[in-house]
Amino acid sequence: MPQVSHQEQLPCLYIVADPGSHAAELAVLEALARADGWRVERTAVVPELDETVALAVLAVAQPRPVRQCFPHALLVGATDTGPAAGEIDLPLVRGLTESALGALLQHGRSNWRRNLKLLEAHREVDARRRRTRQLADIALAVSMRMEFGELLETILREARRLAGCEAGSLYLIDDEGDEPALVFKLAQNDVVELELHESRLPLTPTSIAGYVAISGETLDIPDVYDLPPGLPFSFNRSFDEEMGYRTRSMLVLPMRDHRDRIVGVLQFINRVDPTADLPVAFGEEIGELLRAVASQAAVSIQKNLLISDINRLFESFVQASVKTIERRDPSTSGHSFRVAESTVALLQALPASNLARFRRLELPEEHIREVRYAALLHDFGKVGVPERVLLKANKLTDERLQTLQYRFELHKERLRRRAVEREIELLHHGSQDFEVARRRLHRQLEAELSLVDDYFECVRRANRPSVLQQGDFQHLQEIRDYRFLDVDGTHTGLIDHPDLLALSVPKGSLTPDERRVIEAHVQHTREFLAVLPWPPELARVPEIAGAHHEKLDGSGYPLGLAGDQIPLAARVMTVCDIYDALTAMDRPYKSALPAEAALNVLHDEVSRGLLDADLVAVFVDSGLYKAAGGALRSSTARAV
Repeated sequence: MPQVSHQEQLPCLYIVADPGSHAAELAVLEALARADGWRVERTAVVPELDETVALAVLAVAQPRPVRQCFPHALLVGATDTGPAAGEIDLPLVRGLTESALGALLQHGRSNWRRNLKLLEAHREVDARRRRTRQLADIALAVSMRMEFGELLETILREARRLAGCEAGSLYLIDDEGDEPALVFKLAQNDVVELELHESRLPLTPTSIAGYVAISGETLDIPDVYDLPPGLPFSFNRSFDEEMGYRTRSMLVLPMRDHRDRIVGVLQFINRVDPTADLPVAFGEEIGELLRAVASQAAVSIQKNLLISDINRLFESFVQASVKTIERRDPSTSGHSFRVAESTVALLQALPASNLARFRRLELPEEHIREVRYAALLHDFGKVGVPERVLLKANKLTDERLQTLQYRFELHKERLRRRAVEREIELLHHGSQDFEVARRRLHRQLEAELSLVDDYFECVRRANRPSVLQQGDFQHLQEIRDYRFLDVDGTHTGLIDHPDLLALSVPKGSLTPDERRVIEAHVQHTREFLAVLPWPPELARVPEIAGAHHEKLDGSGYPLGLAGDQIPLAARVMTVCDIYDALTAMDRPYKSALPAEAALNVLHDEVSRGLLDADLVAVFVDSGLYKAAGGALRSSTARAV
């Protein structure tokens, strides 16, 4: 039966006796009880449970314990055939006078009320314990990382569950614009279906929520249709009229952050009395609990907004960092963005592949973001590379090549001068075969001049770098061995040893020393990114970004990692980075390789144990290389 307050209940006299029993004492007891306003039940069967029974007279033995049926009653025996003596509180009523029976009723009533009060106290303690646990659960729930919309839904849902109310709304204050506003974020209602959308309301005290937001007061209104006159706010009934709803009790309270600043308003509607299923006032106790919830909610909202601000800050930092790299080397424009996009795409393609090693690969959103940042920033260390190395398009700088050209031209002038000197010498000696000797001298000069031109053309060809390790540099040795007597009497050559080393580089444009300088950009990247206070979910950004030049066999740099020592995300990035570097167009030192040639390079790296074969296979089989070389390519790129 429904549980109601003992102040509203009437005590019950329950007489368990045979239908034919007419004991005089039972009749007197029943008459006295009715005269005192008691409810009287007379039956031979004990009910399952009746908490309203204050006095139970038992004249028939029962098959089960009677105390469980009448938990708050005074149990009295009627005859010798009644319940066992251990179950009754008083002896037999037979032989009691009318005054004694009246006293028995009063004693039963007092005992019953005392037991009900004790029960109500226990229930209240249990309810408080339950609310305390709910409050702790709410604190735990709103402290978890979640999307902003989900956080607001959780706050309102859990607070409503604690309050036991039908509906509720949540508002936030936006004071960043020209005019502060009260932003309606969401509403929940268990009675009617809602299709409400976020909206901005003027921040004025004319509405209940606006008044609370401005004043900071808590409003506990028993019935919003019966507001006292003269209040600055009023209740808008348009929603009730449109939806056929009846708003009665309402509790509206401000959400204050740790600085005691009001950041929003929580509005609770129609607290339901669990004993009567009717809306009732919220009351001070529920108000205190919900004020605690509102405080927790405000802090959680501020924390969530702060995290969003930090995320935007990181995003802005990453974007600015990439632009910084591109400004130092405009030919790399777009490279970092393309590598980031293709790296994420390849990583997400792995679980969908048929490869067993990737079937259980989990890629939470936080890790994808971490990998994206690492890929965007993988070349940031190039800000520490000298521009003469970073922007070196050919093996020799333009200034050095021009110097060599002047040297070659000077030597050609030297050859012409010496030829003229020999011709004059032949003329002075009056040689009879002067014309023959002069023509021979000119032929020799032309041959020497042509040789010098060929040597310089060889230098010019060797100066142009190649993507692949190729080139025939034997003529460079011949040029270096070419010696002549200078004006100061010393034997010298057309090119110096450093020039020979630079021109003899088989791949790319960098000398071994310059290669070490530019390879150091990876270590610079790792060290620079490690200084930043990355949140836990982004903590591996420096590690991933700093490992994109490691190789599976341990021959990479900067740490010489091998196999599984290299993070999977870094191995994925390596494939994408190499492919983009090979297919990038308009590089100062090379033309773009066609896709087929670039894929051959990747397969060659796999055969040499440098790249992960499975990653390259997924990259090719899934067609990601087509996107990386087409749709993702919005501009030129340059990578080492």
